[in-house]
Amino acid sequence: MDVHHHPELPHGKKKHFKEYFLEFLMIFLAVTMGFIAENLREHISDRSKETDYITGMIKNLEVDTASLKKIIINNRLQIGGIDTLRSISRNKLDEVKVQDSLYKYTITYLFSADEFKNDDITLSQLRNGGGYRLIRNESVLDSIEVYESNIQFINSQSTYFLDHLGKTIDFSGSIFDLNSGGKFESAPSSTPMLITKDKEKIYNFYNDCFMLSTSLKGYNNMLRNHLKYSTRLIAYLKKEYNIE
Repeated sequence: MDVHHHPELPHGKKKHFKEYFLEFLMIFLAVTMGFIAENLREHISDRSKETDYITGMIKNLEVDTASLKKIIINNRLQIGGIDTLRSISRNKLDEVKVQDSLYKYTITYLFSADEFKNDDITLSQLRNGGGYRLIRNESVLDSIEVYESNIQFINSQSTYFLDHLGKTIDFSGSIFDLNSGGKFESAPSSTPMLITKDKEKIYNFYNDCFMLSTSLKGYNNMLRNHLKYSTRLIAYLKKEYNIE
């Protein structure tokens, strides 16, 4: 009987350990490089957004400083007017000219207010869009936080002043004939404007004007300090981010 031998089939050659290691190393390097590339792209994107936020912040601060300069000047004029009003003798209010002078300063300097409102577009984006996490410089973050804190104090003082101003304006209606404005303009030195001789009311009006002057001076001091801080902050941010 013939014995048939089956031909030997070629078996796959076993891979050496080095080949497995090299395959693993190449896969590892590919994944790692992809991860690094993605992180790099994200890093570049974050840095670009950070610079955009700071650039926007600088523009907002420049708007603020321009507004602050005008408001500070206007407040100084208003303070001067209120203080002049307060210097009008209460003992001479029987004289029509003195009444008219008191009325003139009341209408001119108590019936308006110049309130500072900061340009907070970038600050809102930083707060609501998670932009603060992109700012790496802790000192810059601290400086922006101080700026926001200053704004809160300023808004609080502004609210106090405006509330008191509104009450004083309302109270002035019990002192003056406010409806005689047109007549007063035509004959400002001969038109009696007081509708009361009640000393208590008149003294209260003068006291209100004193409080207005004091609160407005405090408010304006805050604005002057904030102007100085904002100016320094602009220079600091430009330097830190190399922005012209």
